[in-house]
Amino acid sequence: MSFLSKTTPSSLRFVCFILFTERKKEFQEILSKLKIASDGSRKLTLRDILEISSESLKDWTPQTKGDLPWHFLRKVMALNGTARSTNLVQKTPNHQGCSEEGQIAGFDIFSLADINASDSLHPLDVLCAVLLCSDTFLQQEILSKMSMCQFALPLLLPALDPSKCTLMLWAVRDIVRKWRPRSLAQSRGFREESLVLTSMPTISFVRLGSCSFSKSKLLNEVLSPSQQHHDFFIHRDMESGNVPREIADGLVEISWYFPGEGQNSDLFPEPIAVTNLRGDIESHWLQFSFLTQVSSAVFIVTESIGEREYALLSSLQGSDIKYYFILHCNNGKIKESLGFLNQLAPVLKLDKSHLLMRENTRNNAGFVSKLQSTIGSIRSSASKIVNLEDLAVTARELGIQVDEDCEECQSARKCTEEITEEIKDVAMYKRKTLRCQGDLWKGLVKVEKELCQMKWQGPTSIEDYKSELKEKLLGLCRRQNQCDLTEGMAKFIKGIGHLPSVEKHYFLKWMKFSLGHIARESLSQMQTEYKEKCETAGVDKRQLEELDTLISDNFLGVEHFMHELGQFYEAESSMVKEDKLAESQRQFIHLPGIAADLMLEGFPLELIDGDVYNLPLQWVTDVLTQLHAKLGGRSRMLVLMVLGVQSTGKSTLLNTMFGLQFAVSSGRHTRGAFMSLIKVAENFQQELGCDFILVIDTEGLKAPEPVKLEDSYQHDNELATLVVGLSDITIINMVLENTTKMKDVLQIVVHAFLRMAEIGHKPACQFVHQDFCDGSTHEQNMRDRKHLLEQLSEMIKMTARMEKQQREMAISDIMEYDPEKHNWYIPGLWHGIPPMATVSTVYSESVCELKKHLFEFIKNRSVNRAAKDIPQFTEWVIRLWNAVKHDIFANFRNSLVDKAYIQLPMKHPKWKWDFYRDMSLISKKETFIQSQSPDRPEDHDSSILKIDTEKLEKEKQKVLDNLQRYFKCGAANLNLIEKYRQDLKGAQKASNMIFKLFNE
Repeated sequence: MSFLSKTTPSSLRFVCFILFTERKKEFQEILSKLKIASDGSRKLTLRDILEISSESLKDWTPQTKGDLPWHFLRKVMALNGTARSTNLVQKTPNHQGCSEEGQIAGFDIFSLADINASDSLHPLDVLCAVLLCSDTFLQQEILSKMSMCQFALPLLLPALDPSKCTLMLWAVRDIVRKWRPRSLAQSRGFREESLVLTSMPTISFVRLGSCSFSKSKLLNEVLSPSQQHHDFFIHRDMESGNVPREIADGLVEISWYFPGEGQNSDLFPEPIAVTNLRGDIESHWLQFSFLTQVSSAVFIVTESIGEREYALLSSLQGSDIKYYFILHCNNGKIKESLGFLNQLAPVLKLDKSHLLMRENTRNNAGFVSKLQSTIGSIRSSASKIVNLEDLAVTARELGIQVDEDCEECQSARKCTEEITEEIKDVAMYKRKTLRCQGDLWKGLVKVEKELCQMKWQGPTSIEDYKSELKEKLLGLCRRQNQCDLTEGMAKFIKGIGHLPSVEKHYFLKWMKFSLGHIARESLSQMQTEYKEKCETAGVDKRQLEELDTLISDNFLGVEHFMHELGQFYEAESSMVKEDKLAESQRQFIHLPGIAADLMLEGFPLELIDGDVYNLPLQWVTDVLTQLHAKLGGRSRMLVLMVLGVQSTGKSTLLNTMFGLQFAVSSGRHTRGAFMSLIKVAENFQQELGCDFILVIDTEGLKAPEPVKLEDSYQHDNELATLVVGLSDITIINMVLENTTKMKDVLQIVVHAFLRMAEIGHKPACQFVHQDFCDGSTHEQNMRDRKHLLEQLSEMIKMTARMEKQQREMAISDIMEYDPEKHNWYIPGLWHGIPPMATVSTVYSESVCELKKHLFEFIKNRSVNRAAKDIPQFTEWVIRLWNAVKHDIFANFRNSLVDKAYIQLPMKHPKWKWDFYRDMSLISKKETFIQSQSPDRPEDHDSSILKIDTEKLEKEKQKVLDNLQRYFKCGAANLNLIEKYRQDLKGAQKASNMIFKLFNE
């Protein structure tokens, strides 16, 4: 029963009207100060924030209140831990000069004006204003970034009407957390799940009356792991945290604790959620009522309990929730407060454990430890385990608005569920629904590549072999074209092709969330099975290989549905080209336009299919053509891409730099290559020399996915050649821990740049050294840069010889690279140990410095080099892909393989020479014996021959032993020529035939 319900209805309505009027006025004043449009006609969107402007080159230090929203948005998109700071930097003249002038004029040097100079706003006011003025997709992105920074997230967002608020369910829908509960500590396993679907106890903290100590600061101490303090919640001792709140009262924030070690070092063995109500519970009874219904326990922080507080708390009688009191002994009313608490004890079912006394003289660490222990006890006995979707049910019952309940969102969810409810087994669903992919697609790619390279021609004539391959290719295309459009694909096309723009955006988001959840569930089960089999003695290796393949095939994302669209389009286009289908009979001619719209709306488009390592040329080029048309021909693009070893943070680097949404899920690494389009502001296009930045994210080199070793190296070379060839700026992402892999990657990169130099293309190159944690300066890293330069020079010379270059090649011949300006040392992403680690502020700031440098570089470069527009880029894609397919460049086999193979014969011929020398002697003796007269058998001394063959057997074994020792010696890159070991052994096996002939 609400305390406010005792007020008469008419007076309550009048009070609500007055509060609403005041609230609306305060809100309009805040928006005016922040210079945010308040007419409600258009919300801020993600595209507004990601657009590249002249502001992208500036250091963002807010000087006026109007700067604060943009400061917050830019900083949080860059994962900067200082994003919530609202401290204003004052433009002041030279202090010393002012002081002298003041003294001369007779004015006071010090005054109250200096103390009040920081005219700012509370960080939570800025956050609430930004969220209220943002559309739901920007809200979702903001909260996802805040979560990575370990900021507490808005759970209930106050509305203009103080009696209303909104549950931010959709806004947290995109967040996925990974943790290790104590139950999995022994097996070193982990759980990964969407935050919205993770059930856990919720512990709420609220304030009754005024309080002289900070509740939020106390929560930060409770949730912070040992030696890793973090400010999850804004508190009064932080910058601008003491500024009075104007619109943020009534906000309920939520934060989480997730165990990571699975051992005693964790504060709690299982996840818990902690909520924090801003403002007094009497003024925000709706929010308080909500918390009492969803929480396992509510902690009420207060300094005194009098008649008014007692009456308010008595109205909670009958509630089944556990109430705890944190009583701060500060105002001398401790006896009175204890008296009222004793009266409340039977009403609220309190005992001694439900009261925690906080004294000013008491050690704060001891109090925090006691509070953690109390929360741990609540957690272990909690009967109310809920997830955020359960919270939404309670919110609706209380009349609280839920952000997901808008018509567009729910309609899109239904469209998604019609597709995903059919998915019971991922691998089987892919075979049944995505019929153009799988073995059919792999076979088509294989035939297409063989048609270009003619590696397995054999004795067949070129014309006959080509004709045979073309017929086979056409047959596969025909089979693809004959594939019926399955119900699931038809619904997907309807979702992205016929829904209104906002609803389409919701649809694709729901598809991502639903497919991600399905993948995590099935992947978890298979990984557990795989681990059990690995730990089982005598398990069949083939079973492990089959399960490993199944794990790889058991991922299903939106990109697979887009694959299918591309394959339908490719097959149909092939039929039209071969005059097997009339243009008027085409069903899928509209698909490239749909994909182009998605690119304009910020969705990445797959450039290289990661499952079969192929570029669907007709599909990609037609999508780009449609994109050019939709842009009205204004499509000058600068292409920037990143290349490096797998799992070194390439996607995270691009996401942090540009605020993009490339997938970084731990369940699946980037496969293939994806491209995303970023708009350049119109007033900055001339200065930057382009209309858009096209960012390409690639899969990691040296990835374990390709099964065959030699295929993986060929794939790496082809991928590097293609993306380096397409880029204007190539970022080489390096991790210093793995020098062996990095040498291989450098070799691959040098090959790619050298091939581009052959055709007159010279991209700029930036080296990013990640996880650089020693805090050294640019000057101190001079030796590392010099060493890298030497490595690159040596590799270029060696590669040039391999590629049969006639002249001496230098770095400047193949890439734009300045060792002093184009090396970046970036610390590790995380500060602390995940899952409770925060993003390192130094990481964020280092990436922003790199971003600013890149834009300055682009500006200076545009003076001498014009950016390609989409038709020019498309033509370049066609030429480059055809060159890769036809193997026009020099042998793609990595020169590390060549070098390792060359070293082997340098030793192997000496072993073989001894062997063949003895064989030659035996052959001569055999010829001599056979030439003797048959009448003189005493001359046929076969015993001599027998002795020599025994010696030969020893020499043969010596060669094989030497070969075995060579492969075990640890020489560089031996793994690359493993496949040639059998060839060398085969040469010795041929000699066995001779032994038999000699001994018969």
